Amino acid sequence: MERKKNGEYKIKLKNLEVKEYNSIIVGSGAAGLNCALHLIMEGIPANDIAIVTDNLGGGTSFNAGSDKQTYYKMSIYGDQQDSPYQLAQDLCVAGAMHGDIALIEATNSLREFFHLVQLGVPFPFDDYGGFVGYKTDNDPRQRATSAGPLTSQEMGKCLLNAVKEAKIPILDKHYAIKILVDNTEKRNKAIGVICIKTDELSIKKNLDNFIKSIRLFQARNVIIATGGPAILYKHSAYPNSQKGSIGLAIIAGCKLQNLTESQFGLASTKFKWNLSGSYQQVIPRYLSIDKQGNENEFLRPYFHSFQQLSNAIFLKGYQWPFNAERIEDSGSSLIDLAVYYETEILGNNVYLDYTRNPGEYNEEELDPKVREYLDNSNALAPTPITRLKKLNPNAIELYHMHGIDITKNPLRIAICNQHLNGGITGDIWWETNIKNLFAIGEVNGSHGVHRPGGSALNAGQVGGLRAAQKIGREYWDTQSLKDKYFLEHTGKDLLHILNSVKIALSKNKNDHKEFLTPFQILEQIHERMSKYGGILRPLEGLFEVKKELIFQITNLDSLIQLKNNQEIIDYFHIKDALITQQFFIEAILNYHKSRGNSRGSFLILRDKLDDTINERYLIPPGDLAHFKFIVSDIDLKDKIQTIQSQNGTIKIEWEKIRTIPKEFGWFENVWKSFSKK
Repeated sequence: MERKKNGEYKIKLKNLEVKEYNSIIVGSGAAGLNCALHLIMEGIPANDIAIVTDNLGGGTSFNAGSDKQTYYKMSIYGDQQDSPYQLAQDLCVAGAMHGDIALIEATNSLREFFHLVQLGVPFPFDDYGGFVGYKTDNDPRQRATSAGPLTSQEMGKCLLNAVKEAKIPILDKHYAIKILVDNTEKRNKAIGVICIKTDELSIKKNLDNFIKSIRLFQARNVIIATGGPAILYKHSAYPNSQKGSIGLAIIAGCKLQNLTESQFGLASTKFKWNLSGSYQQVIPRYLSIDKQGNENEFLRPYFHSFQQLSNAIFLKGYQWPFNAERIEDSGSSLIDLAVYYETEILGNNVYLDYTRNPGEYNEEELDPKVREYLDNSNALAPTPITRLKKLNPNAIELYHMHGIDITKNPLRIAICNQHLNGGITGDIWWETNIKNLFAIGEVNGSHGVHRPGGSALNAGQVGGLRAAQKIGREYWDTQSLKDKYFLEHTGKDLLHILNSVKIALSKNKNDHKEFLTPFQILEQIHERMSKYGGILRPLEGLFEVKKELIFQITNLDSLIQLKNNQEIIDYFHIKDALITQQFFIEAILNYHKSRGNSRGSFLILRDKLDDTINERYLIPPGDLAHFKFIVSDIDLKDKIQTIQSQNGTIKIEWEKIRTIPKEFGWFENVWKSFSKK
């Protein structure tokens, strides 16, 4: 590229360096790394694969965890009876999940589990070699297993070691800003990626420096493995290094689904960690502190007795995700709603205190199930912290390793977004509606309304396998750099990117007009999501939010002010977040229009009831009563909401779910079909 005298730029395509691969994997988490290894197994040479990532080791799988982080698979222990079909039924029992996808995740769960075992993930087994299991949330059997609180981190470490041993190129500090799509054929197809080399950006404003940071990749296949949209949320269990890049897929023209469905739950905020399992089973004290420093144990008024409260806190360990069905009858999710009220409505800080018992605590008045569990675990003790030391001392040490001493100080908490159950739509090979473009891991929207805990880790591994299988069988050859369409599309996209960045960089502090910094726009994104896209989904005000988003997306280049070139990455993060948030808000608004009721991890709030479909209010107790939420006979569980940008407009449809296949193959016929591939 070179600059003309008038300040405009022209692009000399022939001078651009273009790297070519068969497959580019965008993202370096557990799903992306696993896909790279399976591509090798499918015969794709290591030097024909590249993993591009903005921060190696910065994603969720390398940083997330919980009391006992779960990996969910088909049961293979002792005399337990299980089958892929039964597991598929339980994966999609909550609704809004395709049965064939559930069957694929179930059928391949053991293959991917043992792949991880072979790579060295330390899943526990008994003296006979049996991999023992336990029940997790939304699990009717004992399919869950765990390598401890750092299961996904162990997975990431072992997968990364294997990728390095295989000499698969990992291009770190490469932030993907555009998926290149050829739209000249009947079905659009991915042909490459534009990235920015983030560590080459200057601390000055210099467009030439930005141009030099651009990296171009041509690829026969592009695999998106960028994780969940963490950037959208003020409070989340995602690590700070996780941002998400769903906007890449939206701009490319991908269809998305189930964007209304996410998972929220209690987590600590300074060190982001899910507070499930033993963190709740030892019955800690819930404490709020207002701006004047007044303390309040706020949970007790919502429960009829201490026994009832102890049961709800205990169950919060097993039933960690917020669930609309667990509000009534003093259910465990009433705790989440109370914490939300204290933090988001009253503006108080909320803590878990392990140094003191809840008020009215009496060991004899614990719910019988709680007392029995603690007694059987040899964990009955005078205080929550001594109970935790007996039940799970590693839970204490984990926080100590991050500079937090819960033996002395309360732990600040909030209701946090933890996982997106929806995402990009993929077929049975995890290929999107864009040919040669795949979506794996959390960014793929394979889950329904809710899911068994740990099934997301399995889904990510299976998705990587399936994408690699499709590539190995059909898309194994590499395109030529002489492809005129690649150069044409690259040139158009680069000019658009260059002009947008130029406008964003052009403003300075002496301008009289007020501009917004990336941080200020991000705060607005967070506030919108907290109010309209969290565990509460009010209809009132949603149309105005939609208008705000459209205005900011349309005028972002003129609204935002960047201090230097390094903030260009923030610009692209904000752009991606705004586009993604618009899709979320559109999906939620459409859910209201479709008369959807409260389900999964959110409550629907509308001022008027529709008597024709038997809508009714459920009213939580005490101060939570104004969170009266709607339930009805319309659950929409047999459908999946899809959303896609087409010709400048957003198209939303409700598709009938595909049921679980029941016609299982005859060996000889499957063998013949397989042999022809």
